[in-house]
Amino acid sequence: MATNLRGLCRLNISLANNAFFKYNFINVGVRCMYTERDLGVSSYENTRYVFRNQFMTIENTFREKMQEICQDQNGVVYTEDLKAMIHLAQANESDMQLLNNMLEKYIQKQEEKKFGKYIFGPVVMRMYYHLNQPEYALEAFDNNALKESFDYRTSFRILMCLLYKNNMYKEMREVYQKVLDKNGMDYIRSCNVLMYAGCLKENTPEALEYALGHWKQQYDKMKPSIRSCSLLSCLAIKNNKPEIALDILSTISLDRIMSVRSLKMLAYLHLGRYIQIIPILKRGLEEDNVRVKSHYFFADVMYELEEKLKAENVEESKQLLNLIEQARKHDFIQTNYTLEEFILRPVIFTNRDRGASENTDDKRRFRNRQQYQSQEKTELKNYF
Repeated sequence: MATNLRGLCRLNISLANNAFFKYNFINVGVRCMYTERDLGVSSYENTRYVFRNQFMTIENTFREKMQEICQDQNGVVYTEDLKAMIHLAQANESDMQLLNNMLEKYIQKQEEKKFGKYIFGPVVMRMYYHLNQPEYALEAFDNNALKESFDYRTSFRILMCLLYKNNMYKEMREVYQKVLDKNGMDYIRSCNVLMYAGCLKENTPEALEYALGHWKQQYDKMKPSIRSCSLLSCLAIKNNKPEIALDILSTISLDRIMSVRSLKMLAYLHLGRYIQIIPILKRGLEEDNVRVKSHYFFADVMYELEEKLKAENVEESKQLLNLIEQARKHDFIQTNYTLEEFILRPVIFTNRDRGASENTDDKRRFRNRQQYQSQEKTELKNYF
């Protein structure tokens, strides 16, 4: 890291003075793959505020009453009771256990009645996310008595994001595999980006092996997204498998994308194929269009290339160093974030994406929302 920072300085980069850099982009990119707004957590927090105001003077009494009901074999937990507790729960063992008991009691009674019920799975996952309780979220997700209620892509996505935020990458793979085995590739769809991101952050040979195996399986059924290919290629390079990275990148037709070009440069750099880097740099410099930012090059990649050329006796050294100088002169070097931070940036939704998804579980949740006026949003479709 220190070496990279020295290189950034040599490239006349002033990250500390850059407004975009100061706006916490890196922290967001590293810790989150979806924003809290797109996960529905922000909406949950607003509703939580309303409930806490309503129950301000009776909150403890309400908890005591719910404990009595859960202990009573004939006790009944109503939908409004459950909604209230989901929005009142605090990050302590007492509340987590009470909520779990209420969920099981609620499910039991609803199954006896055999008619529609409140779909609480996504809301509960938002609660765990807000309280930052990944262990309790995993416990609830694996609870056989509650499984049907968490059988929604939204619940799965929020849980994966919560595990990612807490660096629980092995658990991410385990949850991902369970859902994949149960529901198949079509169910997971764009959420596979979360798995690839987790494997990149884990950065182990085991993570690479798992991600590669899944990528091959996915490729036979649906072509992986550019983001997925970029994440896996970066992981392969970091594990000294640049040849695998190039094979993956060769499946992407849009090689003008900044991250794809930079990953190819890194792969060729690690293979010692410097002559292959020349046309990549030339193409970016020749397409001099200030509106097309995909032609930029990442500062950390350019620095690594420059240092490698100075340390080794490379035949193409003079030509490559001249191209690097041209990129610097024309301000073609991206200084806001590194290559890895760029491909780990949060997924961004457009207004079109927000209403686009109409798959089976969305329709089922929509019908329940009409009946019980729950505050669930229509699931978002990731354009990556």
